[in-house]
Amino acid sequence: MRKVGILGMGRWGQTWQRVLAPEPGVQVVAVAARSRRAEISSRSPRLRVYDDYRSLLRDQDLDAVIVTLPPGEHLEAVRLAVGRDLPVLCEKPLVPTRSELQEMVALDESAGVAVRVNQNYRMRGWACAVFDHLPAIGRLRRVTIQFAQPELTDGARAVLAHPLLADMSIHHLDLLRFLTGQEARVLSAEAGRPDDARVWGMTDVDARLALAEGAEVSYGATWAARGRPTSWDGDWTFEGDDGVIQVRDLGVRVEADRHPLRIVPPSPVVDDEDLLVAWRSFVRVMEGEESRRPATVADNARSLELVFDIADAAGVADPNARLAAPRGADPHAATASPVVAQTSDGVSSNSSN
Repeated sequence: MRKVGILGMGRWGQTWQRVLAPEPGVQVVAVAARSRRAEISSRSPRLRVYDDYRSLLRDQDLDAVIVTLPPGEHLEAVRLAVGRDLPVLCEKPLVPTRSELQEMVALDESAGVAVRVNQNYRMRGWACAVFDHLPAIGRLRRVTIQFAQPELTDGARAVLAHPLLADMSIHHLDLLRFLTGQEARVLSAEAGRPDDARVWGMTDVDARLALAEGAEVSYGATWAARGRPTSWDGDWTFEGDDGVIQVRDLGVRVEADRHPLRIVPPSPVVDDEDLLVAWRSFVRVMEGEESRRPATVADNARSLELVFDIADAAGVADPNARLAAPRGADPHAATASPVVAQTSDGVSSNSSN
C-alpha cells in the first residue's frame, strides 16, 4: 500500500483525495491545508491534517506526494520532498517565472526520485485519438487552436495581469508539442481584453508560432468569451498534405486522402478520470517505466517556455502579477484601467489553498 500526502487542499487537492479514495494500492494518509481543517478532519477522521506542508513532510512516513499548492510555492515544496527521497507528482503550472523554472529543472536533474508534472489534458480521449491518427494526414502544414471561455473569477484570477497565460495556455501549448512531437518557437503575439471584461487583467491572446518542421501555428484564445464557448481543451484543426483532422467539442473528425472518413465521437471527462490515468502512469514511473504521461520536468519546461515567450512577445511582463483596482471598485465587474501592484503571487487553477 503506497502512502501518499497531498500538499494543498484547495479545489484540486480535494479532487485528488476523492479520486484516489477508491483506488487500490494507495492511501492518502496526510494532507496540508491552510483552511477548512476541521471540515476536512470531520469528513476523514483517520486522515492527518496539517496546517503547513513542511510539517507534514517532516513528520510523515510517505511513499509519494502530490503538490497542489499555488505555483509560487511549488519549487520549495518539491525541493523539500525530493530532499526526503519522495517521488513528486506536481500540478500545473509548474512554476510562475523563468528563474524558478531554471531552478526546478536543475533540481530535477539532481534528484534521485521521480518528479513529474500532471498535464492531465494529455490523458483525454480526443488527444489520444489525434495522436493515433495524425500520421494519416501526412506532413503537417498548419495547426489552428481556438479557445473561448467566459471569465472565471475564483482563485484570485480576477486580479491577475493575464489569467489566461498564467493558468490555461500551458494546457494548449503542451498539447501542441505532445500531439505533434515537435518543438515550437513563437513568432509574434498580442494581448488584449474587451472593455466589458469581468476581470482586471488581459483576457485574450493572439499568437503565431512555427513548428520545427515548418508548420504554421495560429493560437487565438480568450477567457472573456461572449459568443460560442469552446471546450476547455479548445477547438483544433490539423492540416496536412494528405488530409485534415478537426477537433470540436472534444469530438474528432479525420479526413485523410488514403483512409476512409473517421469520426471519433466526443468523450467527455467523467469524474476526473484523466487524473486516475495520470496517477496510474505515475505509479508505473515510480516502478521504473518510461512514460510521457505525466510529463517530465524537462519536457514540461519546454512547454512552459512557450508560455513565457508568448507573454514576452505580447508585452506582458508577469502574467501572475496581481493588479490593484481603484478604491471601491468591483474587481468582478472591471471597467477601469488597472495598475500593477507592487507584489505578485502565483495562483493555480488547481488550488486556491
